[in-house]
Amino acid sequence: MNQSRRPMTVLLIAALAVIGAAACSKSETGVAQGQIDDPVIVLSEGQCLGTCPVYDMTLHPDGAYILNGRKFVRTEGVTEGDLGVGAWITAEGVLKKADFWTMKQVQTGETLVNCMTDAPNVMITWRTPEGKEKTVTYNAGCGVAEMQTLIQDLRNAMSFDSLVWTNEKFDPSTGAR
Repeated sequence: MNQSRRPMTVLLIAALAVIGAAACSKSETGVAQGQIDDPVIVLSEGQCLGTCPVYDMTLHPDGAYILNGRKFVRTEGVTEGDLGVGAWITAEGVLKKADFWTMKQVQTGETLVNCMTDAPNVMITWRTPEGKEKTVTYNAGCGVAEMQTLIQDLRNAMSFDSLVWTNEKFDPSTGAR
């Protein structure tokens, strides 16, 4: 190969490598422009056939949280507190590790096969300081291991065991303890 063609060949190979890498990488889906300068991570779990905890928890970067305990939880109603900045760092790390921005936005019986009925829907919302926002909805009866791990890790980061969970027994028909 003559000297004048070598740089062109190297450039062509490099360009093809970049195109190939981009084609193999997942793209972001379901991302919207949300409110700027109000970053949050929200974990919401809905009702199931039994006594699943029903709540919404919003975490802010400084560790402040708002918890709306609705049913089958330690405390019903709205409570606020501070988990420390480490909770945000951990929760954000969990979402990054799970590649949240490229996840399928709806993972329920409508979009997946072999889901069990009567399991709760779990919604996870992440909004960055720039307003980049996405919500993923997952039905816990669908058995997607990656989502189960993500939910458990977020629960841990957001102190689910001490703020939401209770070992008390409830009457599923009335919600009474």
